[in-house]
Amino acid sequence: MNKKLLSLFIAGGLITLTGCSTNQYKTEEERGTEKNVITAAAAIGGMLAANALGVDSNIGKVAVGAITGFTARAVYDEVNKGTASDPNTTVTPVQIDGQQYIQVEVKNVNFQSGSANLAPSELGRLLPIIQTMTSHPNTKVHIEGHTDSDGSNEFNQQLSDSRARNVSFYLMDNGISRDRIVTYGYGEERPIASNSTPEGKRENRRVTFLISEN
Repeated sequence: MNKKLLSLFIAGGLITLTGCSTNQYKTEEERGTEKNVITAAAAIGGMLAANALGVDSNIGKVAVGAITGFTARAVYDEVNKGTASDPNTTVTPVQIDGQQYIQVEVKNVNFQSGSANLAPSELGRLLPIIQTMTSHPNTKVHIEGHTDSDGSNEFNQQLSDSRARNVSFYLMDNGISRDRIVTYGYGEERPIASNSTPEGKRENRRVTFLISEN
């Protein structure tokens, strides 16, 4: 399948997903169905879908000094305030292909090696993002999953996709509609620390959020 056709296929799948109800007051059965649909769609490759749609946070990314737009400024201020006590979360305004994002890097996140599950103690670190997105329903978020270098490239790609999806499920369970969320994984290809030490590997098991206006 050529890249253009693949892009159309992926985009069509995403459009299909967003065509369903986005009512946050869903039954458990409806939430389960929604998660299954997202899981099936992600099987085609979250990173590939994001790149096909022109979102790649490391290509053409530029940190910006001045934040333009009322919503972007409000998101930046609110997430900064909410994460002020978390030294391992950084909030940075960035621009990608002319679009402004508020990047939230949640580092040293406790994904056990080889696992896509967040420790319960880590979930509170995501609350500032949930609260901010709830306050600003005109925003959406791209969630990136990352891994350390343990295991094969294929395994780590799947693992990073799963990590991003699991985080998205937590956002959905807290009232963020799935049509405001895009997930994808980068496997082990974008380390922020050395994989030669346990400390570095822990830093590389992380999640990055890119929040923007719709």
